[in-house]
Amino acid sequence: MGSAPSIIVRPHSGMLVVLGTSALGGAAYRYGTASDSDDTSLNPHSFTPYTLVSKQPISSTSTIFTLRNRSGSPDPESLKNVWKHSVWSVQVKQPQLQIARAYTPLPPHAGRAEGVQDETQELRLLIRKEEGGEVSTYVHKLPEQSTVELRGPNVEHELPHNTKEVLFLAGGTGIAPAMQVAHALRSKPGARLHILWANRNREDCVGGQSDGLQAAPPGRLSGWRSMFGLEEPVLPQESATPPAKQGVIVKELEAMKDSSKSHGSGLSVEYFVDDERKFIKPVNIARHLKLSDQNDDAPSKEGKVILVSGPDGFIEHWAGKKLWIGGREAQGPLGGVLGQMDLRGWQVYKL
Repeated sequence: MGSAPSIIVRPHSGMLVVLGTSALGGAAYRYGTASDSDDTSLNPHSFTPYTLVSKQPISSTSTIFTLRNRSGSPDPESLKNVWKHSVWSVQVKQPQLQIARAYTPLPPHAGRAEGVQDETQELRLLIRKEEGGEVSTYVHKLPEQSTVELRGPNVEHELPHNTKEVLFLAGGTGIAPAMQVAHALRSKPGARLHILWANRNREDCVGGQSDGLQAAPPGRLSGWRSMFGLEEPVLPQESATPPAKQGVIVKELEAMKDSSKSHGSGLSVEYFVDDERKFIKPVNIARHLKLSDQNDDAPSKEGKVILVSGPDGFIEHWAGKKLWIGGREAQGPLGGVLGQMDLRGWQVYKL
């Protein structure tokens, strides 16, 4: 007998789980058909069969996969609850290699009526095809109407009930958990979410225009500019007319902005594209923290968090590495760029 299988973290796509008897895996994988399990609704203990009903290309490397519960079983209460206040994922099984990878479902379309997604039992996964990625390659090759087995939900981070403001640093497909947060905060009047979304190429965020932010009073950022040797960036202005062409995710973000307004909350997005030499800089974060204080009648850091999600290198650059402690993935100490900044009480979580 060999050693117990391990869990490996890979860039972009979440956690790769080698299935089998393992203390890290938390459950034994029964290699066989879906009929081996009596569970017909999504659950964290066994894999549930879903049908791949559509594949919607987002770019040359990324696709949204829409999956529907094959048996039509109702969603468990646990799934309905995590949508309300959590960042969560599901594991997708690659049956030939007996491995699974965690992916973050996109929230329901902002324009869709409440309850419709529950009725159709759909989950949408934004998956980038990675070179050498066993699960992503497998899923991208599947034709529509194929069976895909899922296990979950697995809560990655639970938003505290007092959360009132979130600054979200998203790299690539890290936009999916950011959209989950937007969905969860939508029903909290007065809550605010600002997303800094970085992509390598414009094709992943076609038509995305950064929201203009209210300028801080002169001199407010001089300390930050001195600390990092950076000039204050010129703020983008909102366009009077949106671009004729917008990518799928950009359109959904725009719809989420409208939905947030109607619910009394707020959502704004800034776009950064490597190919256009536009990168997230410390001053972008410092500016938002200053504006947050400026916009609050009684500035307080209670209920204010910074979330970081994306490839391993992106998370490490901004917040430091995660650690494995006692067979579980832990936050580890705050490092990276954020670890060098005076965040003045804002809490940081790595996703």
